[in-house]
Amino acid sequence: MTSKAASMKTSFVLSAIAAFGVLAAPVFAQEQQMQNDGTARSKVKPARLIEFTGDREFLKESSRLRVWRGEVGYTLEVDAAGTPVDCELAEKFRMNYVNDKLCEVLMKHHSFEPAQDSSGAPVEGSYEGRLNFMDIRAKG
Repeated sequence: MTSKAASMKTSFVLSAIAAFGVLAAPVFAQEQQMQNDGTARSKVKPARLIEFTGDREFLKESSRLRVWRGEVGYTLEVDAAGTPVDCELAEKFRMNYVNDKLCEVLMKHHSFEPAQDSSGAPVEGSYEGRLNFMDIRAKG
């Protein structure tokens, strides 16, 4: 590669990096502002897991559905009474049936203290978790 070609390549790479920085800066600034905006959302105490009692059921359902992952990440939406009302897997399976069945087990076997607003009143919230199959098997 000639020095002129190398110089052009370096110039192109530096221009691309600079352009990315210019484009990413407003997004980063907006995220920072949203986190520190003083709104009620930033003052909510999140839902706290009391217990998950579905280790055996989750393993059984995963085996039945032929789930071959090392772990499953998920987010549960929790109502103001502390009851899970919705579930989403972090990495969805191709078949919605598998996603739905695993979420049924997750929602049935989690119990929470509800999220609280700044005055301590219960509000809707969410909980993010991960289940590792090796850890679950080791417990059983």
